[in-house]
Amino acid sequence: MVSRQSLKIYDNKSNNEFEKLLNENLNNAGIVENTIVKGIIEKIEDKFITVYCTGAKSSGIIDKSEIPATELENLAVNNEIEVYVERTEDRSGNIILSIEKARRAKSWKKIKDAFENKQKVSGVVQNAVKGGFVIEVEKIFAFCPSSQLSDRPVKNANEFLRKPLEFLIIKIDPVRMNVIVSRRAILEEEKNVNKDQVISKYKVNDTVEGRIKAITSYGLFISIESLDCLLHSSEVSWLKISNLNDMFNVGDTIKCQVIEIDTEAKRMSLSIRSMYPDPFKTVSEKFEIGKEYKVKIVKLTDWGAFADLSEGIVGLIHSSEIKHMQKNVNPKSVFKINDEINVKLKEVNVEKRKISLSYKDCQPNPIDEFVKKYPIGSVCEANIVNKKDFGLFLNTGDSEIDIFVHYKQISFSETSKDLDEYNKNDKVKLKIIDIKDGKVNGSIRALKKDPFTFFDNKKTGDVVSVRVVEIQPNAIKVNVGEERFQTTIKKSDIALEKKDCSPSRFAPGDTLDTVVVEILPQTRKVKLSIKEYEKQQQDEALKKYGSTTSGQSLAGVLGAALKKKTTKKKKS
Repeated sequence: MVSRQSLKIYDNKSNNEFEKLLNENLNNAGIVENTIVKGIIEKIEDKFITVYCTGAKSSGIIDKSEIPATELENLAVNNEIEVYVERTEDRSGNIILSIEKARRAKSWKKIKDAFENKQKVSGVVQNAVKGGFVIEVEKIFAFCPSSQLSDRPVKNANEFLRKPLEFLIIKIDPVRMNVIVSRRAILEEEKNVNKDQVISKYKVNDTVEGRIKAITSYGLFISIESLDCLLHSSEVSWLKISNLNDMFNVGDTIKCQVIEIDTEAKRMSLSIRSMYPDPFKTVSEKFEIGKEYKVKIVKLTDWGAFADLSEGIVGLIHSSEIKHMQKNVNPKSVFKINDEINVKLKEVNVEKRKISLSYKDCQPNPIDEFVKKYPIGSVCEANIVNKKDFGLFLNTGDSEIDIFVHYKQISFSETSKDLDEYNKNDKVKLKIIDIKDGKVNGSIRALKKDPFTFFDNKKTGDVVSVRVVEIQPNAIKVNVGEERFQTTIKKSDIALEKKDCSPSRFAPGDTLDTVVVEILPQTRKVKLSIKEYEKQQQDEALKKYGSTTSGQSLAGVLGAALKKKTTKKKKS
């Protein structure tokens, strides 16, 4: 039997309370999966905490590992906490809750809102991975490509690690919950704001002063406040500049003029030459070709020196115009930057915008002194200073001019074998035969008697004696006269009879009689023939001892002639 004390009597007041509880229950019964709700901590144990969510049929259990260690210390029963409802009821009738997923869902919503509204987010660079960096943004790990971490190449990633930085979310994948961020986009945006501020201060034709930030093959990058401006190589000078590194250094401060402003591209173009008048419009008025002017060396290259005639007017002293007698002189071995020298203005080419100068034309030419002392036709003694396959180089010792003697000017034989008779440092007597374009040519053979003069009083048909010097397969070489003029008698001119035309009939040292067939003084050539001599002898014998119509043979005529000649010798 139940005691009256244990029974609760319901009256109108009780009914109102029950109705109120029922209405609250019905209003809160709409807990939905995959949403974030607030719950009350009911119990805290070693590994789990129990959380009740209003409207749930039961309390949920959450593993403590989902809670950061720093927050575990502040947990207390009856504290309110946000949780994520994974399932309203599992097979056992329990509600499945998660604190970690609640925070991730909340963070993802912030990231999604920031992406849609193009808002900056704060992130920390956790570590470097292949192709980029891992960035923690709102407790979610995002990826930042290497090219997007900075507006300059990242040489040392350690300077960014564990540092809070601002990023812009440039791509998200809600399904995989992937996030890609960029810091470079923020930096460039800030730069653009700064660029606009800098550009707004200037207008075309303004003179500005900036620092050279970089030098390229096509121009200079000049930093004007925080704006990098291009000064194209064509705007450096009115004259052509081949290498900007020869004129400028990174870090130099220079003055230039604004020639173009592009507000859309946020660029300013600069010029140095626009600050000066075009020198080619006035150069013909200020300077005269052929006159000497004092200049200052402003630039040296391997092929020439640039000299400043006046402000903005620069001319070139080519390497061939530095020294007499030398074409490829290294300018750096003669001049230094800022040297003041005298030059002669040689050429002004307005179309090509070039000014040519000559240094050597203002210096004494050693060839002039040489010509005064050793004019053409004069004889001098000189030492051999160099020997080549094609000739000799000699020097008198009192001039820097070398005299060249070609091997054909050594002797009248005109053979390179004549060089074998000479050695370096030998003293040789020679004759100056030609001076042209700063080159002096000499001749050794010009001091010798010409063997060809033997034929000065000879004519075609004359008989001359020769001495055999060389036997060749189809000819013999012979010397003529006391000076031994050498010529060749071909096989066809050796004998009347074809069977006797072999050069091997003769030996070096043999003396032979020949007939002069042809003399060519201009080419120093002469044609001699033994055959013609034999023919001449035959004709004389026939004329003297017989007739071709007598029926007597040639052998008989010659035999009688020889017999008669022998008889005369015996009588004598």
